[in-house]
Amino acid sequence: MNQPMFSIPRISESFIEGIAISLGWKRYLDIKEQIEGRANADFIAEGSIIELKILEEEGLEKAYRQDNLASLFCHLSKNATEVNIDFDSIPEEISHEAEKLIAKPIQKAVKKASKQIRCTREDMNLTQSKGILLIINNGYKYLTSDNFEYLVKKCALKDSSQIDFVYCVTVEYHQGEFDSFIFCITRCHFIGETKTWKYSDLIEKAIQSKFSESMSQMMKDQMNPEFWRSNLEPVSDIVFEREGVRYIRRAPHVPDSRS
Repeated sequence: MNQPMFSIPRISESFIEGIAISLGWKRYLDIKEQIEGRANADFIAEGSIIELKILEEEGLEKAYRQDNLASLFCHLSKNATEVNIDFDSIPEEISHEAEKLIAKPIQKAVKKASKQIRCTREDMNLTQSKGILLIINNGYKYLTSDNFEYLVKKCALKDSSQIDFVYCVTVEYHQGEFDSFIFCITRCHFIGETKTWKYSDLIEKAIQSKFSESMSQMMKDQMNPEFWRSNLEPVSDIVFEREGVRYIRRAPHVPDSRS
């Protein structure tokens, strides 16, 4: 993988907390003492209980997940020396099991968020408030924003009766030999019966504005080591081998504007 050309801002907990405060949300721990043995959500807003989850790890870096994925593919590609494991190219015969395997880190986050929202709803008697999972994908770069949102929605629909909306944020940094493309993708999806979350447009505008400000600051001060300590890595090839077979998800091609 090429060295990053730019120190792309990471959507961090402090990044979201600043936005939450600007929108008038309250941190749970600022309005109620934590109850021993009880989980709690991160933020309380008018009619909303919001839990923030951030995925920082590449899910396919785990050896056991590579083993299991390879075992699914090997039955379909017995004589192959290289196998394409791009999410959108997974054969239908193994798609159900492959999706379950790939979704494990997301499923874990959804289940934990569901418990935190439920406990907060009960402990604060917020029976009419909507449960919101605000989930950021910083590290699971095997998944495009569309793939990520598809799995988040699927897990929330299957594993939670507490989550009414999922608000997904992905920063995709694609780097070529000369050109780079950076996208901050924010989308809200309804899980329950209510189809509109009152803060959806507000948080989208706030995230996009703050991300643009962070990008501008980075461009002005690229040599600042603070930016590079928490920068987002570009999407790169994911490659691993099992029993002489090379499994690969190639990073999207970035055209060179010089040619």
